Amino acid sequence: MKISDLLRFCAPKVREVLSADMGKTLFYGGICSSDIVDKKNANNSFDLAIHLKLTDKARELMKKVPKILELPFDPDRRRNSVLVQLGGSYELIVRGAPDTLINYAPISNQDREKILNWVAARGRLGERVLAVASKKLKKPSDYKAKFEETGLEIIGLISFSDPLKKTTVAAVRKAQKLGVEIKILTGDSREIAGAVAFAAGLTRSPEDVITGMELEDLSANELADACLKYKVFARVSPEQKHKIILTLKNFYSVGYLGEGINDAPALKAANVGIVVKDSSDIARESADIILLNKGLEVLVDGVHEGRKVFANVSKYIRATLASNFGNFYAVAISTLFIDYLPMLPVQLLLLNLLSDFPMIAISGDTVDSNELTKPSKFNLKQFAVLASLLGLVSTVFDLTVFGIFFESGEGTLQTYWFIASVLTELAFIYSIRTKGWFFKAKAASAGLVLLSIAAVAVTIALPFSILGQVSFNFVAPTYYNLAIVGVLVVAYFGVSEIIKKMYFARAES
Repeated sequence: MKISDLLRFCAPKVREVLSADMGKTLFYGGICSSDIVDKKNANNSFDLAIHLKLTDKARELMKKVPKILELPFDPDRRRNSVLVQLGGSYELIVRGAPDTLINYAPISNQDREKILNWVAARGRLGERVLAVASKKLKKPSDYKAKFEETGLEIIGLISFSDPLKKTTVAAVRKAQKLGVEIKILTGDSREIAGAVAFAAGLTRSPEDVITGMELEDLSANELADACLKYKVFARVSPEQKHKIILTLKNFYSVGYLGEGINDAPALKAANVGIVVKDSSDIARESADIILLNKGLEVLVDGVHEGRKVFANVSKYIRATLASNFGNFYAVAISTLFIDYLPMLPVQLLLLNLLSDFPMIAISGDTVDSNELTKPSKFNLKQFAVLASLLGLVSTVFDLTVFGIFFESGEGTLQTYWFIASVLTELAFIYSIRTKGWFFKAKAASAGLVLLSIAAVAVTIALPFSILGQVSFNFVAPTYYNLAIVGVLVVAYFGVSEIIKKMYFARAES
């Protein structure tokens, strides 16, 4: 990702101006800005910061300056240029990276060192710096591509304070707990990138930074090692960002957050390209996801919720498959020994209703922390094997109920099998909702608990009622037989827990 307004406040302010004429520096810097009518239409936060720092008189005067030629910011040139007419003369105004512009200005080594030291000091405070320079022309036709690369006059330097958002540090910590590694790819200087990363908690030192120039001399293997080792990449070009993304894709699923035209290659190369809603048109077209709200926490919360949803969907699939397998096997086998249905169609429908009723709340159930620390994939083989194993456990206990009650008559068998089936399926939900031991898992959500209690109450009460006996052909159960069913349910839960735990322990090892 970039050092963008997802990491920092989206309204930087002019912090300091290093110049013999602060007013002229701001005025010329403002001329190089995009036209700003109000805060909402500003597409560059630094243009807006300069605009707000200018006096009302300077803003009005700036609007009257005719612009003859404009060259937008380019990451290769690292500057933007405007050819304007001031009074009766023509002047080229250039605004960009200080370490680039001083190469085009005839200044002494002492002044050069003074500028670079000031810029580095500002960078270590996390402040960005723009240099403003100019050069006079006799006529507009004198301008050529190389014209601005010699004889520039440095007018001044402007530093911008752009502190971290209050939510950034917490979002970074949460990302680390989720096993999501955040890396910064930026065109900013080493000092700025290092200061921001250190303040956000991404690095242990502001010096843990590698620059694009250092990456240029690396072999493919060395580049791979550097991409894995470093979390901050400074002064990288769009081509280098693209190369870094492609390298990281050999090891990770990569999401890239960008906002500008120059981020388009990296956005397309990433597994998931992400932009904010006010990014450039090309960036939005290259992205897979457009964020409506700005903030690193939006992305991290999205990962957290996505993994939570995935875990709960997996719970539902495991519970449904295992229960259905068990019921199918048991009913099929039992029909070989009796000349009536072990459970009537209307009873089966009621069984499905009551056992599925609490499953409504699975979507909002709590998830164990260890299931959120890394991404997961649907493993159809795992679903099938686990469902078959636990389905066989369910079959064994269903047939145990059949063996105990089948000589007691059709209505009695159907009643107790129905009660046992509902209760075992409800108990099974609490076992399969976690990969670990039930008693070590996070407590189930209130919705799941309440719906389960309601289903248990209906299951036990309905056979005692006239409605259950008339409409569903139940017989009134005895408390002794209910106790037997209760013991079987507890035993089933315990065996399911053991089989589940053994399976996941082996699968994960």
